[in-house]
Amino acid sequence: MQMIFKKPEEVFGEDEEEPVEKQPLDLLSVKGDRISTVLETENIELLLEKEQGRIRLVQKNSGGEELKTLMECPYAENADARKELTDMMTAVKKDIESAIEVGRTSLRIPESKYELFMYMRRRPSIPMDMDKLNRELSSGEARENVALFRSFLEKNPRINVYVGIYTLGQDTAYRILKQEWRMLSNVRFIVLENYEKKPISWSDPRIQESLKDSPNVASIGIGIKGDRPRYAIELRTEDLASSVKKAALLSHHLFNIREEMIDAQTQGFAKAMWELGTKRGKSEEFIRKTVEDLALEDACYRISETAAKEIVKKVQERGFNEGEDIGLFRVPVLDRRLLLNLLKKAENGFLVVDDAGQFQYYRDMTGKLVMQYGWEKDECWYIAPKGKEEKEIRAEAAKVLLEGKYLQALGKILMENRNLSVSDAYSNLKNFIISYEKLGMGEGEQIETLGLARDFFPKENIEEIQTVIGEVLSEGSLYDNFGF
Repeated sequence: MQMIFKKPEEVFGEDEEEPVEKQPLDLLSVKGDRISTVLETENIELLLEKEQGRIRLVQKNSGGEELKTLMECPYAENADARKELTDMMTAVKKDIESAIEVGRTSLRIPESKYELFMYMRRRPSIPMDMDKLNRELSSGEARENVALFRSFLEKNPRINVYVGIYTLGQDTAYRILKQEWRMLSNVRFIVLENYEKKPISWSDPRIQESLKDSPNVASIGIGIKGDRPRYAIELRTEDLASSVKKAALLSHHLFNIREEMIDAQTQGFAKAMWELGTKRGKSEEFIRKTVEDLALEDACYRISETAAKEIVKKVQERGFNEGEDIGLFRVPVLDRRLLLNLLKKAENGFLVVDDAGQFQYYRDMTGKLVMQYGWEKDECWYIAPKGKEEKEIRAEAAKVLLEGKYLQALGKILMENRNLSVSDAYSNLKNFIISYEKLGMGEGEQIETLGLARDFFPKENIEEIQTVIGEVLSEGSLYDNFGF
């Protein structure tokens, strides 16, 4: 199975997108010996020679003179067998021409019938650079590589789609492909039981067993992660494209409003759904109901419907207020995605506790929960230490909630100040500093919070802002001696 994951010397295309210089191509035997060198001006032709009982792949110069027999196979009397053979030899011809086109310097080719069969068994069912295709899908735009993939689909190639669903977005991506490719008889959808409700690895024995018999077949993974096979595409959600968007790009599918909202949910949770709904001119009632319905539907892939409904109800009852008190949600089970899919202002911070007594906070911009209070960080979530009292946990979470809001608001102030006069910008910053002093953040806490969050303001002079805080909130001033 190593050959499936090994990157061979012969690949289809190059990593660089820039035009490549065409070079002489060395054709190598299966053992690596040089058979011939083909120039850009020369031609590769397939000759059916019935009287001689052979089919040859030959190299000719620009004048049509035969230079070299590259491969020779026996002429098959049976028409179907002969067509199969000529189709395979034609594929080798195309690979040689493609290798010259993309600037390859060498290519291993078969020289006889059985070598041809082994070559074709390893030749990808979709002969294109999958790394380029994956990068293009990650950009969220369909360009030349997506167009090339779609052109191969017209030939009904063999494709295995491995599906390990644990979110609504993944299920939607699967359904889009299944709908758009329903007429392609060589596309197989292999749905894997996902008992743990989390990504399945490409190294899963069920996938490996499938790949063993068909290492050349193009693979698509939905809900699959890890070291992907050579000819595989991963439809996973990234910064610029969700799994739903990637499926739509591959299959040339046009979203309906439900799919658009699921795409937004997959990409950016409730916040992105509210932004999309507003952009589409939908009413607040429509957006809220859609957000809640799709959040519930998504959660049911991972937890029971009863538990999911209870969490939705608690969020509806509790609401999400940006007040002075910390938002605390008591839930039967802690499904992170469900909460983020419900709360459009989740980035402001909230605390949640499940029936097992585990407290988690989303999301600490200050870093204090880990550095000062001993919480454990897991991506953007923070897990409270076991044994710590609820009162203490809530106090710590409330503190970082206020400081997180402080940093977010300060970021907006600093952005506004770039277009203001010096006096107006200073006045704006001064009023902001005073407003948070009234909320309980004194001079020391504001300076400390800002110092811990330098990464959030890479273009700002943090020391300068800390000096302003001292100037505004202290009785004295650094500028009290002017030399006269």
